[in-house]
Amino acid sequence: MYKIISKSIALIILALLVSTPQAQLRTAPAVVTDTKEDRVALHQALLDLTNPWTVMCIAAHPDDEDGTSLIVMRRKFGAHTVSLFSTFGEGGQNAIGPELYEELGAIRARETMAAAEIQGSEPYFLGMNDFGYSKSADETFQKWGHEEALRRMVLEIRKLRPDVIITNHSVTNNDHGHHQATARLVVEAFDAAADPKRFPEQLATTELLTPWQVQRLFVRLRGNQAQAGNISSVTIDPNERDPIRGTLFAEQSLAALQRHATQGPWPKTFAEFAARFRAFSGQSGAAGQMPLIRYRLEREANGANALPGDSHNFLDGLRLPDSLTNEFRLPTIDGHALIEFVDQRERVLKALIESATTPRPVRDVQTIDYPRLISKTPRWQRALSIASGISARLVAEPDPFTPSSQSRLRFELSNNGSAEVHVTRLALGAGVTKEQMIVRPVLNVNESVLPGKTLTRVIDYSVPSDGRITVPHREHLYDGLFNGYLFAASAVVQVGDLPFETQAQASIDVAPPVEIISADPSPFVVTPSTAAKNFRFALRIQNHRATTFVGSVYYDFGSRNQIRLNAGALRLDPNATRDVVEEIPSFCKPVATSANLIRCLSEAIPFSVSDGDGKNDRKRASVSGRTIKIIVADARISPNLTVGYIRGFDSSLPNALNALGVESKELTVDEVKTADLQKYSTIVVDNRVYESQPELIAANQKLLDYANAGGTLIVFYHKSDEWNPDTRRNRPQLAPYKLILGNERITDENAPITFLEPNHPLLNVPNKLNQDDFKGWIQERGLYYPKDWDPQYHALLASNDPGEAPLKGGLLVADYGRGHYIYTSMVWYRQLRAGVPGAYRMLANMISYGHR
Repeated sequence: MYKIISKSIALIILALLVSTPQAQLRTAPAVVTDTKEDRVALHQALLDLTNPWTVMCIAAHPDDEDGTSLIVMRRKFGAHTVSLFSTFGEGGQNAIGPELYEELGAIRARETMAAAEIQGSEPYFLGMNDFGYSKSADETFQKWGHEEALRRMVLEIRKLRPDVIITNHSVTNNDHGHHQATARLVVEAFDAAADPKRFPEQLATTELLTPWQVQRLFVRLRGNQAQAGNISSVTIDPNERDPIRGTLFAEQSLAALQRHATQGPWPKTFAEFAARFRAFSGQSGAAGQMPLIRYRLEREANGANALPGDSHNFLDGLRLPDSLTNEFRLPTIDGHALIEFVDQRERVLKALIESATTPRPVRDVQTIDYPRLISKTPRWQRALSIASGISARLVAEPDPFTPSSQSRLRFELSNNGSAEVHVTRLALGAGVTKEQMIVRPVLNVNESVLPGKTLTRVIDYSVPSDGRITVPHREHLYDGLFNGYLFAASAVVQVGDLPFETQAQASIDVAPPVEIISADPSPFVVTPSTAAKNFRFALRIQNHRATTFVGSVYYDFGSRNQIRLNAGALRLDPNATRDVVEEIPSFCKPVATSANLIRCLSEAIPFSVSDGDGKNDRKRASVSGRTIKIIVADARISPNLTVGYIRGFDSSLPNALNALGVESKELTVDEVKTADLQKYSTIVVDNRVYESQPELIAANQKLLDYANAGGTLIVFYHKSDEWNPDTRRNRPQLAPYKLILGNERITDENAPITFLEPNHPLLNVPNKLNQDDFKGWIQERGLYYPKDWDPQYHALLASNDPGEAPLKGGLLVADYGRGHYIYTSMVWYRQLRAGVPGAYRMLANMISYGHR
């Protein structure tokens, strides 16, 4: 359904004017020296011309793809490779920043695009909702809708027409529910895509969309399965060296995996990668080498050619009709394949031109596979462009665009070859995807470009006033505009007597003229301690105009009149960004109950940026806006608290402490080592900090000494492999008493909560918690629950997913010396970020624990 972006959005229609091209100096031909990148590009382009097949990898989330296998099929065999993802991965964790949910999904989609460039594949997305970890396919289909998910997958198979599908997921593996559901969909779609009775409405949209029968479906084998014999299988050797690039295919796979930065940290070296892969897969192998990757032939079409034994290629044995095979047969030079002459670009170009201009016999229109035949055209154009030294790029000026603006696209065509080329036509297209693109009428150019020179055409256009805004990207994850609009400029280039097309693309956002990029905190949580204080917001504002902006920041607080927020006019230079800190006087007096707070406060503050200085509100015009939700939490704290915290990846913890009215300070690891920690009532180690800041492990004893001397030390959840004692990583027991994490989790955000010690002070002071505090949770209850702990700990809560035994380690507390230690595996950070009032009440109790 998605190739980077969706297909259901209205297109930007541009008014096109072409300016006079820059003058071309007809100097003597330049001496061109091919680089390694030139040789690699030409080698790949020629290899692609020899392979008419398509291999599709289907996966549930970004970074689940079989990267090594995709690389081998493209880089070694020249197959057209595509990857199809059920979700954008928006329900996952973020190892490098604060972005979550749709904002994380947009980032992961772009990470996938970057990884795909290394893999040589094309990424597509079904756009199913990633609602977090799921334990079963049935639960997943309750969220996705089985028929809708199958419909989307069948549509992509019919459009992309893969001959072979491979997948990392198996219907027999009891892992992530999204993986299980995706595996079931792949098996069903194998048949459904070929059945004209399934989703017939798809076939009525265009004559080019027809039922499509995939020839083979392969499922990757795991652990001991990979050693099993007597099955039809394909083995991929990741340790094989790419002869043209000089690196192992597995090294390229690691480079692609590292592009999925939010899901790291990934191994930094190949040796570490190989060791981790061997441990994860449960397979043996020589040190410094990856184990072999093996796939079982799960399904094959009736009448499909048999897969040879001991195969290392998913396409082995597949055959096309002779008439079509001949279409993909390359010319030779002195009887040798063109790919042997990548160091002699001129000879390759000559052979390609001669082959392209040689008359071919009339094709049998009844039997020819036209979509496959048409797929050859862009491959030939790419090979001709590379062999002739032609390259193109498209640059937006400015970037991003703004509605109703006069902007430009600069098209640059460079001749890095040894012969003069002639440009005859130029066209511009704009749309949401390639398939939807509207191409402007072809324009005659008639320009020659000498070797070493560049032809530049500046394309002026008007962005329509109703051009749809594409930022922030998180708001466009599902409508297809998270990567902006797609623009493409193509030029017809003639080398000798052969014309061919070369193209450049650019993805360009459309933003408001003056954009409120961010507003923090959002949501804004008000508690009894902060209700009477000024409401303080940090706004980041950017001027996308080419002229200076003079205006004001306003807010609309409920039914009250709009008020100009800043004392003076807001002034921003062209393309400048400014951080603005604004304070809104509270309309509330100190109150005792949340009911009084709710009556005092409205539900949201819409901020807006407006033209003019704000002296005459009736004449001003809003140019941008952002709304911040206000949430009331009746969360009380002990007086005179001072909290230190070692922050994780986002700002949910410091924002929550501010909302509680607590004096707090972020601590660095160096400060933990050297500062007097006893001045802090409580210290909080945020989510996964021992992994994100591993140097804290060496300073951990200082934290334990702090608790032993009377402080309260709180540690939020960590993964088992980044917490449990590990001599290989010089990681001791981090808690004061034995505390071993497992991989159990509770994924039902509404799972029942049992109070195991209902009278324990941590559940009663200063806020008496009850079942209402666990309502309105999002995504999950907790992750990586402890599986073994010392009797010194009190387990206060129990919960479980349906049909499973209760997990009791979600909230553990122990006295330690004169102080206290709390470890919690519950996902408080998601609840704090979402403004769940009960999470603020629990945090207030934790930081107040042990203090009057």
